[in-house]
Amino acid sequence: MLENYIELIKMIDNSFDGIMVVDENLKIRYCKYFSASGLGSVDVKTAIGKTPLDIFTNITEETSTFYRALKYGETCLNNTQVILYSNGKKEPIVDSTIPIILNDKIIGAVNTVRFVSNFKKNNFTNHSNIIAPCFNDLYAINDIIGTSDEILSLKDKISKVSKTDSNVFIYGETGTGKEMVAQSIHSNSDRKNKIFISQNCAAIPDNLLESILFGTTKGSYTDAINRPGIFEMAHGGTIFLDEINSMNLNMQAKLLRIIEDKKITRIGGIDTKEVDVRIIAAINETPETCLAEKRIRPDLFYRLSSVQIKTPSLAERNEDIENLAQFFIEFYNKKMNKDIKDISKDVLRIFYNYTWPGNVRELKNVIETAFNFSSSKTIELCDIPEYIKNYKKENNLFKCCNSNNESLYEDASLNTALENFEKDYILKASKNTLSFSELADILKISRQLLNHKIKKYDLRKHINY
Repeated sequence: MLENYIELIKMIDNSFDGIMVVDENLKIRYCKYFSASGLGSVDVKTAIGKTPLDIFTNITEETSTFYRALKYGETCLNNTQVILYSNGKKEPIVDSTIPIILNDKIIGAVNTVRFVSNFKKNNFTNHSNIIAPCFNDLYAINDIIGTSDEILSLKDKISKVSKTDSNVFIYGETGTGKEMVAQSIHSNSDRKNKIFISQNCAAIPDNLLESILFGTTKGSYTDAINRPGIFEMAHGGTIFLDEINSMNLNMQAKLLRIIEDKKITRIGGIDTKEVDVRIIAAINETPETCLAEKRIRPDLFYRLSSVQIKTPSLAERNEDIENLAQFFIEFYNKKMNKDIKDISKDVLRIFYNYTWPGNVRELKNVIETAFNFSSSKTIELCDIPEYIKNYKKENNLFKCCNSNNESLYEDASLNTALENFEKDYILKASKNTLSFSELADILKISRQLLNHKIKKYDLRKHINY
């Protein structure tokens, strides 16, 4: 039955630098390794029938992720280690090992490998999803689509910031391209020939995140081995820490110490190592919200936010919608081998009226949906999702100045009229929301500012949540 899994694995083996499958007896049944740094190699033909312990002379049962997968059913992801070839040459790798289970029985295991030398060659690795293919090129400033004032201003900021070595703090809604901005800063900087590592802090449990950031020392905990963290791997380059507000406060304190001292100590170790890394951090909400809700330490925020960059929402730059849609059309034409040329005026009218809570990422998904249904060379109304066609902008706009509340503004000063308008607007918005977070999102303000206004106008008793 293992052969069936091997046939499936062969279909994806080009996505990795190396891939190996063993049976329940630790015997290699399939092996394919691609060129790495030239330091060493695996003789694929002679590897079959041997064990990984025979191929890599420094691997023991104690340190073998294959062995742990077969004996304990353990999945090991993003394991950084150094393998020693039979010719004595060493190769740093990041690998993942997963047991193959059939009818509750472990019948083998598969290991996928990324060579660290290829990370440096390609200048990019997404460490939070290390088994995804590496990209040969990072995004650059010219890859950011748009001619709106907001985008032109953003590009100008990236160009200026990239010439310095200051830490950068990026904030903006989900789907606005924060990582694209981070990559553009790196690729336009003096560090462009060094490695860029992306780490989503929300994707890794706190107890694993520390070892990924700072590395581990053998014996520091059960099954711990000597391996570098991403700060060591990115020496001379850039680290992008996305959703840093998801990191617990204790972990944030350790990160702050590393940033200030520019030295790291691996978990369980005593030796320190100097690291030269530029940090770009990001959150998908406003800094005021994170600080008010104590989800980011003020001292860490101020240390990281030497430069702050806001990525504009698509609603703030809707004049770029047509250019972005056309870009995605060209992208999916190549990917799906189609020849769609345009978008109908009716569809564009709906696109301009829609608020795009998912921003550019949502627009891309909508275009992909249209490609799946389109039967002509133009994207028509029938090709786009129903929820967008049925959307009515007035659902999220509140008519505060109607005949029912004109008395609020009679004989009032401008300040009083504005305050009355604001109170009425907040109350009307609350009727269509279920929580303070949702209300703040609808009003496009932080929760901290919303709470302030609710207290100021004594509105708490009128809001039913």
